[in-house]
Amino acid sequence: MLMRDGDTALLHGDYDAAVAAYAHLAERATDEETARHALMGLARAHLRDQSNADAIDALHALLDHHPGSDQAQTGTFLLGDALVAAGEPVSATEAYADYLRAGTVITPYVNAAIGEAFRAAGLYTSARPAYSRALEEAPSRSFEAGLREKIALTYVAQEQYPAAVDQYDAILAMAQLPGYRARVGYQAAETLMLAGETEEAYARYAEVVERYPTEEAAYSSLVRLVQAGRPVDDLLRGKVDYYAEAYGPAVGALYRYINAYPDTHSGDAHWYAGLSYAEAGSTDLAIREFQLLIETHPESARRGDAWLELADLQASTLGVDQALELYREFVDAEPDHPLAPRALWEAGRLLERDDRHGTAAALYTECQSSYPESDVAPSALFRAGLEHHRAGSPDQAIEAWETVIDQYAASDRAAPAGLWSGKLLLDQGETERGLDRLEHTASSVPDDYYGIRAAELLSAHQPANLSTDSPLTSSQVPPDQPAGVWLARWLELDEDEHGATEGLSPRLAASPHWQRGKELWGLDRFQDARAELEALRSETYDSALDQYQLAVAYADLGLYRSSILCSWRVIGLSPVTSTLDAPRSVLELAYPTHYEDLVVENASKVELDPLLVYSLIRQESLFESLATSSASAQGLMQVIPPTGAEIFAELSWPPGYTTSDLYLPYVSLRFGTHYLATQRDRFGGRIDAALAAYNGGPYNAARWLESAGEDPDRFVEEITFSETRLYVRRIREHLQVYEALYSDGR
Repeated sequence: MLMRDGDTALLHGDYDAAVAAYAHLAERATDEETARHALMGLARAHLRDQSNADAIDALHALLDHHPGSDQAQTGTFLLGDALVAAGEPVSATEAYADYLRAGTVITPYVNAAIGEAFRAAGLYTSARPAYSRALEEAPSRSFEAGLREKIALTYVAQEQYPAAVDQYDAILAMAQLPGYRARVGYQAAETLMLAGETEEAYARYAEVVERYPTEEAAYSSLVRLVQAGRPVDDLLRGKVDYYAEAYGPAVGALYRYINAYPDTHSGDAHWYAGLSYAEAGSTDLAIREFQLLIETHPESARRGDAWLELADLQASTLGVDQALELYREFVDAEPDHPLAPRALWEAGRLLERDDRHGTAAALYTECQSSYPESDVAPSALFRAGLEHHRAGSPDQAIEAWETVIDQYAASDRAAPAGLWSGKLLLDQGETERGLDRLEHTASSVPDDYYGIRAAELLSAHQPANLSTDSPLTSSQVPPDQPAGVWLARWLELDEDEHGATEGLSPRLAASPHWQRGKELWGLDRFQDARAELEALRSETYDSALDQYQLAVAYADLGLYRSSILCSWRVIGLSPVTSTLDAPRSVLELAYPTHYEDLVVENASKVELDPLLVYSLIRQESLFESLATSSASAQGLMQVIPPTGAEIFAELSWPPGYTTSDLYLPYVSLRFGTHYLATQRDRFGGRIDAALAAYNGGPYNAARWLESAGEDPDRFVEEITFSETRLYVRRIREHLQVYEALYSDGR
């Protein structure tokens, strides 16, 4: 019981509880295996909680009392990590060396750790040989590049600048990503400055500016050049300043360029000046720049973009009608421009937001009829149907949606058109035709939000008349067929190969990626482990059998995100036409219930459906507790730091809260369910609105709900953020599978 309590608390990130359980277990242990487990758990809990001295004590106890055990080998490496964290890096190198001598498949990682420890101690001459040994067995280019950066830093620390530049050049010879190349190029230039090689340094700065003007390192390089009085093309300088959000300097540079070349300057100067003024809030000046571009640079590739930007700015200053005139003027003047259909689309959106539904419908229809092959044509006709509906013209709405279905059957607007057409046909009393349309939609896209909604409406209208082939009566409960039998059937495995579906094949088990990743995972080197194991997933992406085996192995290991992606790939490679046709055992890998006790406990506290919470976690993080989004959302439920601070203030929990606590599962689940329930209550129990608020913010959700009214389908279409609209749909799709798998308590 105590062992399970400690392991569970450690998994949940509740390190105080884990320490208490393991300490009690260590005191009561009556056999060596239990004692070793308790000391290892105690050490991990202390180390993850940054209680380094306590971790060192636990690891010394493990090594002293249980030498030669598997836990002792792991403990030796963890002791090195604890000593580094405690400020004893030289002692750490001895622990890492002991780990190497005992034998390991992660030699390059251990040598890199030795190098890091020596560098932390300022022993650069000792660090480099360790880094070099790691470099000889580098498992990937990214690993090699990271090592070379560290080697360069040791050379810089000892003022051996040419050797450092050699390392940066070696990175540039293999690096591909523009942002990374720009940063390394800047570092090389900085090192050359330290070496007194100013001319070469300035040439390197200039190269970064010219090749990578949109990257952060380009601005840093530009600053160096400007400070030194080095000439930089003002058009390029303005562009770099704009992307660095230095809008005032950007306009200054762009106008020096315009004034220097009054008759021959590029229209790009007005484009970036306009964008800079707009971002700085100087709308009138931005309008002037876009007008100048349109009027004086007919050759510019930016003309169409300038028309659209100008109209958008006019809408916010002079009003909708003036913006509409601009959109119309652009389309009439340049009907063959690639952005002409986009202009009509944006004009329709303006009218829609201005509640001019009939006029919006007409403009959307014009967009589709004038440019039927454009990428916006299906969406324009779908929106035309919505606006006809709102304007009280049901026949025209149905006609628009049916045209979408007929002419754009392969587009992502066909399914919503089917849902809306079926709904409206039922409302108009055309029951048979409406049910036929809904059933077609539900059966065509059974896993899609719109197919799910169509099936729900079918059930509500005429459940007694559903045929046995209805999407509501087939495939709602996944088959219990063993995964191995299912795989063997469609992969056409012979009888001797049936066993290959159980466990990892000898080939996968022998993969260096698997062996290194598994060992790294056991050493709490989670990021390195994930990189290795993700490389194996990528290498086997087109093998359903390999992906299934890895899905099981990764789930057992605790690498939940990769396990889900592998199992989802198996379903994608299989012949099933609906997700729910896959066997339960495969679906349970793709739609798992990890952290079950935490989910159930926290969902119950705020009266949320646990299956909804699982669906949200799957969408937010794929059950990866260390996940971080581009918006800095963190943890299982992807709470952003400002929201985390608000929730902490409301709950006065946990004690000593810091932003990094958002990565702890027990904190993330408590905060995420609290916030979702708060939004549900804010919107009168509307889960769809609560989900939209969770992703897109409560103010926006309130605006969308006000526009949509009580209709949940209208609400989805009113969401103006594409990410949030997709988010609400995806969670409903996930929920369908979770309900099919687990609503019976299995």
